[in-house]
Amino acid sequence: MTPRATAVSQDIEMSNRVKTLRERGLSLQIIFGDVTIYCSDKAGMRPLLESVSSLGRARLRGTIVVDKVVGKAAALLIAYFRPRKVQCGTLSIRAKRILDLYQIRYCSAEVVSEICRPGSDDLCPFEMAVLDVETPLQGYRRLMLRLLSLANKRD
Repeated sequence: MTPRATAVSQDIEMSNRVKTLRERGLSLQIIFGDVTIYCSDKAGMRPLLESVSSLGRARLRGTIVVDKVVGKAAALLIAYFRPRKVQCGTLSIRAKRILDLYQIRYCSAEVVSEICRPGSDDLCPFEMAVLDVETPLQGYRRLMLRLLSLANKRD
């Protein structure tokens, strides 16, 4: 296959996976080989954080992450476990920079400047939590603390 044919084939594959994700009402799917090893219909960062907690970094390494939205927070977490590829519907400019920095392949349907709260111009709370973070380990720790603080507020 020529490089152009490979790129078109990958675009179609990405488009199909993101489309299937949306049709199934999912927010996240993680694939190893041809097998889905994790999927969720929950919104926000919780599914990605839960995938790391339940499966562990080693099991997630080398996977394909299909996610509806990838901002800097998700990109740092993704870089923490080093998948083979990320395919998403929406990617932020900050996420793109993190994925490039850690040499993780990605493709997206659209690139946006910021990931905001639904129906608002306010930055997503998880994005705000990692504005000053540059390393995946620091991002993972900060995001877990943010998730715990949100859970404690609900109790």
